[in-house]
Amino acid sequence: MQIFQKRRSSAQGFTLPDFIFVVIVLCTLVTVGFLGVGAYHEAKKTEDAKKYGEDLSAWLTEASKERFKNDYAHGPCAGGKPPAHVSAETAPVDVPPPVATEVLAHAEDANVNVNANTNASVEPLAQDEPPPGTWGACLKYLLTETDFKAVINTYSGKPPQFIPACNPADHSLAGEIFMEKMVPTPAGSAVPVVNSPFDVADPIDQKLQLRLSVCDKGAYPLKIAEFEF
Repeated sequence: MQIFQKRRSSAQGFTLPDFIFVVIVLCTLVTVGFLGVGAYHEAKKTEDAKKYGEDLSAWLTEASKERFKNDYAHGPCAGGKPPAHVSAETAPVDVPPPVATEVLAHAEDANVNVNANTNASVEPLAQDEPPPGTWGACLKYLLTETDFKAVINTYSGKPPQFIPACNPADHSLAGEIFMEKMVPTPAGSAVPVVNSPFDVADPIDQKLQLRLSVCDKGAYPLKIAEFEF
């Protein structure tokens, strides 16, 4: 004799615990989706920053092959000509009136006689127009007369700035460009090269070995390329 046991059917249907479970699953999926989209956009910003860093290093590398020729098309970035220095006699003309007033006020307070012909060391004021033959003149040309004038820092929405160093303590530097000049040391030195920031006042009349980096999301330097300019 066979005995069949019937299963007891659930009469409760879709219960409150089932509803809570479904809600938790949906919230988890939505959260993962938002995190994935955010991670994608952040990665896209980093890749865009790397792209314009690669484009710039490629442009400067290509320029190193031609910029010492007499008919070089991009004159402000040409090599072979030493920088044109600003004469010390014309410096007072370039002093903005507010700065000149402040300097004279401090001089009177300290009872100091101001003599324009003294040999005292005075830090030069920033000029609106960088002297020809310097990186500043070439950089200004790149950012105003070439395709790089349309480049935008995807982190800030503004044109990328050339900064002296990436600083993880300052996240506002994300996407900015950091360039170093690499100067070889004498043979036998423990350090083969010495790196220093590539400043706007640095001359470009000779061949230069440069390193270009871009600050990533955390403002850490992301090395792009080392090249000759």
